[in-house]
Amino acid sequence: MNSESENVLKALSSSTRRTIMRQISEKGSATYSEIMRVLDLDPSLMSGKFNYHLKELHEVGLVERINSEYRITDLGKRALILVDQVTDDAKVDRYGVLSAVMSMSPRKELELFLSQMGMIVGLLISVLGIVPLALTYGTWGIEFWLSSIIEILALAFGLIAGAKMIGIVKKYKLGFSSFLFISSNWFFIRSPNRDNFFVINFLTIWFFLGTALGFLLPYIGEIVLFSLEWVGIIGSAMVSGLLGTAFLIRAKRKAEQLEELGYEQ
Repeated sequence: MNSESENVLKALSSSTRRTIMRQISEKGSATYSEIMRVLDLDPSLMSGKFNYHLKELHEVGLVERINSEYRITDLGKRALILVDQVTDDAKVDRYGVLSAVMSMSPRKELELFLSQMGMIVGLLISVLGIVPLALTYGTWGIEFWLSSIIEILALAFGLIAGAKMIGIVKKYKLGFSSFLFISSNWFFIRSPNRDNFFVINFLTIWFFLGTALGFLLPYIGEIVLFSLEWVGIIGSAMVSGLLGTAFLIRAKRKAEQLEELGYEQ
């Protein structure tokens, strides 16, 4: 065992340092003051001890500092996985996901995320689209043909996105774990771009749910088309769509910045 390995094991021997690493990993990235606040440490009393532990982690390469924020390095991720396996804790890599995707770059993570969302959204619209299609079946009017076209396009979109996701899953040997994209374990992989992904998830779900309600509720007579309630539902859905697009652009830029800073695995 070389001296570098010994230094890493020495750094991991401290429960305080392991706690610091876990807190950083759960947040994705954190400033000095944020870490102290999460750990509930008094800066006036514990700053010296905290600085010592943070310095130890930084010197052995388990954490790194970029633009005043601390992040877990690739070595740090593997170290946390190892700690889980040794202690049988399984808090970080519960589904064995992390070990499979250490070679994924931020752009590839974004690509996988978009393919997952595309598959889910496409299939969701297909399922919801059955209702207006069934209600207008036999009328052969514009509503029926419009519902049919939307149903076909949504199903095709979902299948294409699903095929792309399966391609990435096979390439990186992710297996079923790739469907756990909402779990904390899966977000740990996408760190530190995960906050953008979480917001996009939420906004996308409401966009399509609100849009679906805006079309379905007038059909079943719950609300009147172009009424104040209908405008509110459709308006909030459109705002969610615009915000989701903005966060998607932000996530893309974040991925590009991460790779420029050397985050590509």
